[in-house]
Amino acid sequence: MLNSKYMRGCLCSAVWCVFLLLASQNVNGQQDQNSRLRKDSTNNNKRGPYTIVASIGGGLSYYSTHLRVPAALEQTHVSRFGVPTSLRLMWFPDHRLRVGLETGWTTMYSYRGQIAGESAHVYVSAIPVLLVFSMPLAWLSGTDKSLTRRLAITAGTGIYINHSRLDYAGTVMANTNSLGWMAAGSYTYPLGRRFRIAGELKWFDAVAVENAAFTAEVQLVWRPFSW
Repeated sequence: MLNSKYMRGCLCSAVWCVFLLLASQNVNGQQDQNSRLRKDSTNNNKRGPYTIVASIGGGLSYYSTHLRVPAALEQTHVSRFGVPTSLRLMWFPDHRLRVGLETGWTTMYSYRGQIAGESAHVYVSAIPVLLVFSMPLAWLSGTDKSLTRRLAITAGTGIYINHSRLDYAGTVMANTNSLGWMAAGSYTYPLGRRFRIAGELKWFDAVAVENAAFTAEVQLVWRPFSW
């Protein structure tokens, strides 16, 4: 258990280190670009568009940490798979660092069996509420036809609302809040001026309750506003 916590902590630290490195590169690049624009007075008032971007998606999840099944449970059937959904709202400024909010619903795991001859069923899911940051793997000069422009990494942190349900001689439901984080990589393909489709691989980790899941999603991306 301690090794699992240590490994997830190291992974989280590595993700944020990569983000800080990319952010510093972005700031330096933006400063260089601003310096070049100041040298050319015809471009002093030029800026890129600001865009609000909404995405909704779903796919398949896999619970990837240790699953604690009670020893008294017999004829056990365990499922680590689920069908997650996600909703994300982002602000795309005229530089690479993007910011937004993400929520949704993510299945963690379920198992069923018998205790003393009676059936028992446990189901655990989570609702993330996360502040997220995203960066494309290309500079602003790239286009939607560029592969690196379509690739992006995303990371976030916030609260997971963990929901558990036990059906055994009645129904018992409980909610537990946990701090956690998320990291993802995505590829986005343009369908038109406002719509895109994306594939995203994502890692959810509710640290306090030691629930983590790997998800693969297909997302519809909509750009309703630009200015």
